[in-house]
Amino acid sequence: MAAPFSLRRAVTRDADDIAAVFSSSYRLLTFLPMLHTPDEDRRFIGNTILTQCEVTIAETPAGEIASFLAREGEDIRLLYTHPRHIGKGGGGLLIEAAKGSVETLELWCFQANVAARRFYERHGFTAIRFTDGADNEEEAADVRYRWQRQSYVGPISIISESESSRGGSA
Repeated sequence: MAAPFSLRRAVTRDADDIAAVFSSSYRLLTFLPMLHTPDEDRRFIGNTILTQCEVTIAETPAGEIASFLAREGEDIRLLYTHPRHIGKGGGGLLIEAAKGSVETLELWCFQANVAARRFYERHGFTAIRFTDGADNEEEAADVRYRWQRQSYVGPISIISESESSRGGSA
């Protein structure tokens, strides 16, 4: 059985398809005001996201963009999945791939987006800050999440002060 999604780096010609995923998914967030038109979303994706971020897409075997993740350094700026692909694993695949090249990831999520919050927490993210939304365009309460790689420290040797002053252990 073929994998439901493959990952690849987005290219400029993907801008309209990525914007369509963004617009259709964002419009499911009915607790938010719709501040932008789909045309404005296309310009935002093409002129801002694709120029400032590393964008990875999860694609179906038929070549349809199901999900995308836009990352700027260790900050996930956007992660959206087309409504017909929600719950099929594309977003999780993208998150796990993003974890592969960094020690830490952070992102913002709207507090009212309970499904997204559960998703991030399932993937090891921890809430580190809650705001009233005064600093975001939608003026909606949000939460900052962080994921940190758990490094293996190995066995720990305990050295007493007297041993360390002699330059080692017995």
